Amino acid sequence: MKVRVFTADSMQSAIAQAKSALGRDAIILHTRKFRKGGLLGFFSKEEVEVTAAVDTSIATIPPQKAEPCVEEVAVQSELASMRSLLEKVISKIPPGSEHSSVLDLLMNNDIDIQIAEQIINDLPMDYTNFDVESPELKQLLITQIQTCFKSVEGIKIPEQGRKIAAFFGPTGVGKTTTIAKLAAKFAIQEGYQIALITADTYRISAVEQLKTYSDIMGIPIHVVYAADELKAVLDSNQDKQLILIDTAGRSPHNDEQLDELTKLLHIDDVIEKYLVLSATTKYKDALDIVKKFSICMPHKVIFTKIDETRNIGTIVNLLYQFPISLSYVTNGQNVPDDIELVDINRLTPLILRDL
Repeated sequence: MKVRVFTADSMQSAIAQAKSALGRDAIILHTRKFRKGGLLGFFSKEEVEVTAAVDTSIATIPPQKAEPCVEEVAVQSELASMRSLLEKVISKIPPGSEHSSVLDLLMNNDIDIQIAEQIINDLPMDYTNFDVESPELKQLLITQIQTCFKSVEGIKIPEQGRKIAAFFGPTGVGKTTTIAKLAAKFAIQEGYQIALITADTYRISAVEQLKTYSDIMGIPIHVVYAADELKAVLDSNQDKQLILIDTAGRSPHNDEQLDELTKLLHIDDVIEKYLVLSATTKYKDALDIVKKFSICMPHKVIFTKIDETRNIGTIVNLLYQFPISLSYVTNGQNVPDDIELVDINRLTPLILRDL
């Protein structure tokens, strides 16, 4: 048996080299991708290596030899079938295969490689007819990505009774400003009777910031230090239609803080819990945050700082991983203007805003 190794820029080219050198009876034994060149790991080029072999003993059988036995015929038939199947599969794979231009496009927009491959696999077969920069392909990708947005729901205030919404998440994501925007929206723009509660007593500035907003809007604000105090304040505000609760930012790696937060949020089963995340957070960090804060059992997620990120691949990655409802997004510091309920048709094009 003759074995050779071939390298090329794509799988098709490497296989073509193997066929040219070893003939159509060549068998593919192994394939792998590797990176070549570059400086310190940067600017390297991805190549494909194919190990192929041909059975020289079969190839040199004299023509005058007796007819091959049944076993030889079966082996040759199976090899021919495998070659035919491989050719059919390769013919359906777009140029560049796994590292195609479409995959590169999605990854350049911060979509995780496994999720990007899933998106591509779910595209209709005729997507290969479109250029990677064409509006037709962009629309196909957007339509497919939209399937991960399971549901969108904001704060719904009942006609009878009240709504209690609590906001939590890591430090620095803009929870307090987000609450101020929602308070202005529901109190000033829609005329509801609301109250604010802050449990963020770790930062004096957070209390003062929310108190400033409450004074401007004429909304009562309460400061609580423990779960039993929160329960008492909730009981004393039965006349309010909406109560918004601010909490202190927590490290996802501090189990004691997370346990304390969980006890606070579960003081009343009717509290609707909103996990607040920054769209600028790197995907792996955001994934870790969501996993850690899942102990609090969030009902919905809010993404802040949409205006501060080049794309929203992190949002797509998380929604592919976790079936949670989207709620609001914020895109600036202005209160109350820079917040809106997620509009999927407006949000998803931002994923490929560079295309």
